[in-house]
Amino acid sequence: MARVSIVIPCYNAGDLIFEAVDSALAQTFADVEVVIVDDGSTDERTRQILDSANWPRTRIIRQKNAGPAAARNVAVANATGEFILPLDADDRIDPTYVEKALAVMDARPEVGVVYCRAMKFGAEQGPWALPAYSLRELVIDNVIFVTAMYRKADWLAVGGYSEALKHGVEDYDFWIKIVGLGREVVQLDEFLFHYRIQASSRTTSFQQDRSVVVSTYAKIFRDNAAFYLKNAEYLFEHRFGLYDELLRYRARYGRLDAFISARPRLRALLGRLARLFRLV
Repeated sequence: MARVSIVIPCYNAGDLIFEAVDSALAQTFADVEVVIVDDGSTDERTRQILDSANWPRTRIIRQKNAGPAAARNVAVANATGEFILPLDADDRIDPTYVEKALAVMDARPEVGVVYCRAMKFGAEQGPWALPAYSLRELVIDNVIFVTAMYRKADWLAVGGYSEALKHGVEDYDFWIKIVGLGREVVQLDEFLFHYRIQASSRTTSFQQDRSVVVSTYAKIFRDNAAFYLKNAEYLFEHRFGLYDELLRYRARYGRLDAFISARPRLRALLGRLARLFRLV
């Protein structure tokens, strides 16, 4: 049995999975296993890599395509570690991430989630400017990326990742449920996670379909109604804060909006320019 299991769902990751696995096996904390779940990959290169893989301390499990949430659940169910660290197949972690996150978990049993700061690479580069964690921020939206350490016992307690969330943000639902157990969250003030940005991904496709986004978040709200009821003040503080921002915008730019709205040709010209420069 390993102390920490790094779980990697893989779907057509191709050669990118080498970086993820190499970073997982390069941890300064030695008692680590890697569990990869091939989620029905159809890409021949991915299948060849996994067929011929001989990584140490690594197990590969295959299943029919069922989505990242299901793949993570299968990986965690087969993991032997007391602690779990998910890692997507196109991302990577620094060598000290497990050691530093585990130190917090061992020292503070009330902590249920430990994550760090993230650096983007690929199509975009630089720090991922997520708001720092607070309960208020989590109520409003997800501020914890998927590659955060937690206890397998808590995964069991909340029933794992919701496989009904086919389109994305199943990790947001999962973090809400763990925090709902009364667990605390700690963010390490170091860049130990590297998040690959690709021109096209599951996340970008999800964000482009507003109806899917709305229905997904509505399901998360309904499935965690007690959490949102308990923290309703944060929701309404945020709502009325947005109203204040809108009023300030109207006070500053209202006359300009009225000027443009009264001139259809000017409004049409600005619309064409905006589309030309991909501003809308």
